[in-house]
Amino acid sequence: SLSNSDLIIGLNTGASSRWQYKQWRLEGYIDLVREIRKNFKVEILLFGGPEEVERNEILLQHFPDLINTGTNNSLREFFAKLDLVDIIVTGDTMALHAAAALKKEAVCLFGPTSYTEIYDYGRIAKVYPDMECLTCYKPECDFNPTCMDNITVDMVYSEIEKIIKRK
Repeated sequence: SLSNSDLIIGLNTGASSRWQYKQWRLEGYIDLVREIRKNFKVEILLFGGPEEVERNEILLQHFPDLINTGTNNSLREFFAKLDLVDIIVTGDTMALHAAAALKKEAVCLFGPTSYTEIYDYGRIAKVYPDMECLTCYKPECDFNPTCMDNITVDMVYSEIEKIIKRK
């Protein structure tokens, strides 16, 4: 149960189809869960919308004890469930803005959108690769690997670890 955990981490695994490069690769989330669990006693909640059903199901196949918050929540339900987490890992999506409103710690992965345009409120760790084409705002990409592919598990995990050590 959630009450037996030291920490609750949420993973918002997708982004709208309009911005496919706002979402991190599924393998990144799989490796991130392994790395987190190797070092911390946490519960992990999965978040997403209707477009993340398959992604979240794949994560549940790898880790059956993850908690799926559902992918068809109303905004009120989504906010209420997001309010349970201590840390949310997300792309530059509605979940990031909801987390900011709820005063949650967030690790946000940026690629095609501008990390400088988002105020961090002292609670948003911004993760982005060192690439000249960042903040292109393009819905499709010609680069391989893409900006989101260049975000490593270590980059994301180290930000989560910093937040946990502050708590």
